[in-house]
Amino acid sequence: MPTARGRARRFLDTADRPAIKQVPTAAVFLLANVFILLPGSDGSVEASPTGVLVADLVVVVATALAFVVPWDRHGRSWQLIVPLASIAAIIILRIATGGAQSPYGGLILIPIVWIAAEAGRRNVAIVLAAVAVNLTLPYAIGQSHVSGAEDWIRVAFTPITFTIAAALINQIGAVSRSRQRSADSLLAERDELIDSLAEAVRVAEHSEKEAAAAARLMNSVWDAITEQAIIGTDLEGAIDVWNGGAVQILGYSEEEALSGMRIVDLHLREEMPTETGTGRIPFPGRFAALTGIARDGSADVRDWTYRRRDGSTFPAQVAITQRTDALGRPSGYIFVATDETRAKEIERLKDEFSGLISHELRTPLSSILGYAELLRLDDDPPLSAPQQKYLGIVERNAKRLLQLVGDLLFTAQVEAGRFSIAAVPVDLRALLTSSAESARPNAEKGGIALELVDEGGPLRLTADPTRLGQAIDNLVSNAVKFTRRGGAVRLEAHREDSRVVITVTDTGVGIPADELDRLSERFFRASTATKNAVQGVGLGLTITKAIVVAHGGTLAIASTIGEGTSIAIDLPA
Repeated sequence: MPTARGRARRFLDTADRPAIKQVPTAAVFLLANVFILLPGSDGSVEASPTGVLVADLVVVVATALAFVVPWDRHGRSWQLIVPLASIAAIIILRIATGGAQSPYGGLILIPIVWIAAEAGRRNVAIVLAAVAVNLTLPYAIGQSHVSGAEDWIRVAFTPITFTIAAALINQIGAVSRSRQRSADSLLAERDELIDSLAEAVRVAEHSEKEAAAAARLMNSVWDAITEQAIIGTDLEGAIDVWNGGAVQILGYSEEEALSGMRIVDLHLREEMPTETGTGRIPFPGRFAALTGIARDGSADVRDWTYRRRDGSTFPAQVAITQRTDALGRPSGYIFVATDETRAKEIERLKDEFSGLISHELRTPLSSILGYAELLRLDDDPPLSAPQQKYLGIVERNAKRLLQLVGDLLFTAQVEAGRFSIAAVPVDLRALLTSSAESARPNAEKGGIALELVDEGGPLRLTADPTRLGQAIDNLVSNAVKFTRRGGAVRLEAHREDSRVVITVTDTGVGIPADELDRLSERFFRASTATKNAVQGVGLGLTITKAIVVAHGGTLAIASTIGEGTSIAIDLPA
């Protein structure tokens, strides 16, 4: 059921239409006809039926136009046809009912208000013209005569009065329209704000759902992390984050950990600096020893010993990073600890196994090679050609196994920290020449061009010639193995300031970029090596890197699949 307010709003929305504006003019015309037709109502004024009828017809036409014409398709200026036609009808009615003495001349006020209320100052001039015609026409056609000063004053003063009123109405209308436009603009802005608010609410609801989903996912991931202890602290080392993995690995419940525990309580005191020249460092000093690297914004990954709730200890690899607040300011640290007990045990067993196998194999292999040499030297009776061939196969494989055993023992020494070098002045050119000559037979057999770049003159440095020669041999041997027939291997060295750089470059199969960092791991072999069935066990680069590091140098590897590999040894001279 529509309310009175709703009906009034709908009426006001349609009140500006020509049909609604014409209704008062039509109504007063109808009322004027009633008075004209009443006996004796016109007094001494004699009405002209023809004139009245013409005036009525003009009003009827104007009213019909107001209702029938689709004015929305035309400009507002065209709508003035209706009030102008009504003014013409009123002038005709005035002349038909006595001219200057007609009581119906005032009806012109209604269409004049309509015209004056429209936008534009020209409408005031139209009003002045209409009123002037309405007043002066009876005198102009001789129907009425000026009888005195009173008539002159009325003829002159009335148009001025109506014009002033029209100007006021026009100004009021302009102000009203301006306010209406402002109101419409405000309403439009309100509607936009409402729409924006509704959209913001929808976005907020969607974001809230996404945040809830993300929170559920984070909680499920957080609960699923049980192999690492994730511990958060404030800037002073007090623990404020403790995940399920920390509960499982360290034995403290979340309530216990968040009730005043500090991260240094989990570390062995002897692993952190606790004294200075003047005495014991206060508690925050030990925390600073843990977070010194992370405090600069870098990730710190080191091995520490952690203590469980029951007092037992275990080796832990701990990654320490700084965390920040919403403004990017440091707010604490995150410790991610992984129990390395099993990994250390596996590493120890691996070392023991490598050492055991190496020692157990070296003696029988040496015996096999010794007896093979005796067989080759024994001429009574002499060996046949096939026997010589078979004996050569035995010797080659035994030497290969003996080399593998030596590599295993060497890596075990490196892991145990028992590896040392005997540095003496060395001519690097001689080592490079020896390595190139050792690898040349295999290179020629494989159709590979082996180039030694000799810049002339000795290139001296202090190094262990045996170990450094072994490292260079490993690189050249690998380059030849991984290069296809028709390819090339290049060996060169040069001095850079106080350092010496040895480079071995090949045009071989290359190594995937994501495997370069693992090449120095024991027993790791690149996927291109296994794919191309290249022999090896993955110890060559491990040994080479250990030798280079022992000399205070670095090993750099660059490779492109299908184009080749370049390995550089950078050593202090």
